[in-house]
Amino acid sequence: MTTTDKPLPTHGSRARYLRGCHCTPCRTANQRYCKQYRAKTIHQPVRIDATPVRERLQEWVNQGYSQSQITDATGKQSGDISKLLQGQRTIAPRVAARILRSPGPTGIPANARIDATGTIRRGRALHAIGYPIYLIAAGVPTAANHLGRLLEREPATVSAATAQGMTALYKRWIGRPGPSHFAIHDARRRGWHGPLAWDDIDNPDEQPDTDQTDELELKRHELAAIHRAEIEHLASFNLSTNEIARRLNLGISTVNAIVRELHGHERRPRNNTAA
Repeated sequence: MTTTDKPLPTHGSRARYLRGCHCTPCRTANQRYCKQYRAKTIHQPVRIDATPVRERLQEWVNQGYSQSQITDATGKQSGDISKLLQGQRTIAPRVAARILRSPGPTGIPANARIDATGTIRRGRALHAIGYPIYLIAAGVPTAANHLGRLLEREPATVSAATAQGMTALYKRWIGRPGPSHFAIHDARRRGWHGPLAWDDIDNPDEQPDTDQTDELELKRHELAAIHRAEIEHLASFNLSTNEIARRLNLGISTVNAIVRELHGHERRPRNNTAA
């Protein structure tokens, strides 16, 4: 159906007036519309200055909140938030009122950055007591390669979300040894210190107490006893030493030696035997 085929609006409407009908009812409807429009635009303009709104949005951005977090808090579309931040000059009054009334985004700002000292030390300390990098990353959570770079390169800042996740994970895991001998030796090779080396782990000026690090070398004899019990349990199911080593993330030579002991062979000698 073309435009000319469409039926005309009813008499007494502005739509029919715009279609060319100038009868009295249609002229009256058009005059009424124009009067209402003028009254509306005089008492409340169709667009107002966007500067106060832009300043409010910029405050939230400066706090580290992302545009998606701001959108969730204000109900405004992300594209419109971006335009306002980039200098859009006017805004609809109702939209401005909604944004200015909003308490703003809550929770951890997605883009906030804080000092990385405590996060790096906590990650290294967990590695030093037997937790692999990938396992720590999964618990934070963050990408394993990102955490690896963070612990190695020591950037000055880290995202607030990563810092909070690492702090929570550290509190959960600090009291129990991790599953990986490799992690312990890798941390020792890198010169990373365990939890007991720090009194104030977030203080950038504090130096590690290296006299305490041996105490938490995962209480090596305690850790050895745990692994011995795990190997004994798995060996009772007639699993191969290769499979036991794979499951426990231990060296095959360590597993073979313990299995030989369990079968009555001479106990292997140990250095630094407990007194």
